[in-house]
Amino acid sequence: AVVSTQSTGAGIVKSKTEWGTWYQSIDDVTIEVAVPTSTKGKDVSVKILPSNVSCSVFKETKFSEKLFASIVTNESTWTIEEEDGTRFVRIFLVKCIKTPQNCWKSLFEASCSADLLTLDTMQKRFLQERYQRENPGFDFSGAEVTGQYQDGGPQFNFQ
Repeated sequence: AVVSTQSTGAGIVKSKTEWGTWYQSIDDVTIEVAVPTSTKGKDVSVKILPSNVSCSVFKETKFSEKLFASIVTNESTWTIEEEDGTRFVRIFLVKCIKTPQNCWKSLFEASCSADLLTLDTMQKRFLQERYQRENPGFDFSGAEVTGQYQDGGPQFNFQ
């Protein structure tokens, strides 16, 4: 797993694949497909469907698979970007179910599973994101997460 930092200071936990990486937040999933520096929009074909996504570059299929869970197609998109001299297709998918309990264990139903360490780190990150949303005046980016954090952390029922 590769951990990098967003401009907001919150960590992004990336899961490596043979064609690039994928990562997620409570609301969305982002796929980054490494491409040659000469790649233009006309060289790329991306199809985004409610439960499937496919990507081809220079007519070579990188993937065409059923997603781990459903997405909102009319809010999902893709771009070609470059960072630090690396060019990639970034596919941004908006999740249908946007809860801390909805941490995808893999990108696709049959492949691209996050390894156990990466999944554990993703779940910790989801709990930090949840607490940040519930307490907007506080900064949880440096907090150490221990205890019950799988499935979005403890559920509180105040009556």
